[in-house]
Amino acid sequence: MKDVNTMTGQFVLSFLATTISIALTFGSAHFIEQRKKKAEKREIVMMLMYDMQSSLKMMDECDSCLNSFIDKQLEILDNPETFNQRRIELAQLVPRMDYPLTLEKIFTSNIETINTIGNTIFVERVSMFYDIRSKYKNEIYNDFITNLQGCIVNTDSLAAFSETIDYPLLSKAYIVELETLFDQCREMMNVTDGELQAFVNERYKQDIAHDAAVRTKYLQTAKDNEQRQIKFRKALEKLGK
Repeated sequence: MKDVNTMTGQFVLSFLATTISIALTFGSAHFIEQRKKKAEKREIVMMLMYDMQSSLKMMDECDSCLNSFIDKQLEILDNPETFNQRRIELAQLVPRMDYPLTLEKIFTSNIETINTIGNTIFVERVSMFYDIRSKYKNEIYNDFITNLQGCIVNTDSLAAFSETIDYPLLSKAYIVELETLFDQCREMMNVTDGELQAFVNERYKQDIAHDAAVRTKYLQTAKDNEQRQIKFRKALEKLGK
């Protein structure tokens, strides 16, 4: 009887040990997986916030160019005799709007990315931001660039430029809407100014490292090509050419 009790006790202990081991294994795996998902979610959120912030900076620069254009336009129309001398100033007011679309395409076409974020309102706000950003580029930036050359032909064309479209007013309306969406997304995901700036700084370091690596490889390629050219010229000399 004593042997039976001993065997039963050993069996129970062995069973408990096995159960605990399994629980710890799966529990640890689940914990690690959850941490991984949380980190991935935060990384995606920060990438989106960084992309939105960068876009807003470009649009602010574009808005500044539009306002400068109108100011110079009024100055020249008040002094039409200066048109020929100052028209180059207007031609140089070409804003920059070359934000990359890679992240937007990933966000809008990859359901896994959306599922990882797990916040439908945030996803909706980001989608709205990208939609309005696209409209800004098409309806403000592209339209302005298209009409720019035609408006600096003479003072009459310059005077007619702002009669049809008030670019600064439309630009500011778009930017206010985009800034509101950006602030909503940042608050929704508890992204602080410090956290976003730290992410920006890290991206800046990565970009510098990337550019340095590309430059190093290019210089090495150029050096290798130069050596080949030297060998080629020596070979031609031997052939008497």
